[in-house]
Amino acid sequence: MRKALTVTLAGAAVAVAGCSAPPPPEVTFYTDGNSAAVSPRLLCEIGKPTCLEDPDAVANLKTRLGQPVQISVSEKVASTPWGVVFSYVDANGQQQVASSRAIFPSSGQLTYTLKLPAPTDRLIYVEVRKTEVIDGSKLVDSGIWALSTELRS
Repeated sequence: MRKALTVTLAGAAVAVAGCSAPPPPEVTFYTDGNSAAVSPRLLCEIGKPTCLEDPDAVANLKTRLGQPVQISVSEKVASTPWGVVFSYVDANGQQQVASSRAIFPSSGQLTYTLKLPAPTDRLIYVEVRKTEVIDGSKLVDSGIWALSTELRS
């Protein structure tokens, strides 16, 4: 009897686990020899009234001046247009904000290498933004994954 109960309980655990929602997609950032995978700060499903929001979901990596950041996204992120927005401090000490081109699902691109304009630039912050098209032409952010950087000495 005890063996049958154990099998039944194990089967119930598998059934319950099979019903849970899949975890949200992660984005991985890699720079200067270190990597970090991060959950979304914001993840919305178009047509649903609420979004998953986690303001603390920010990866943090140390990097040196001018170092590129390699970004890997899942197929779920890349199933809609996505891109990268970033801020950095230039050699004159001025904060700049820039963005990548939009990356479309038809490209099949799951990675992007963010290169700063000059080797003396200091990266501050990076966001991967997943967008959705609404009403045939309006783009809205439906997912945001973030990286904050510190200067490595």
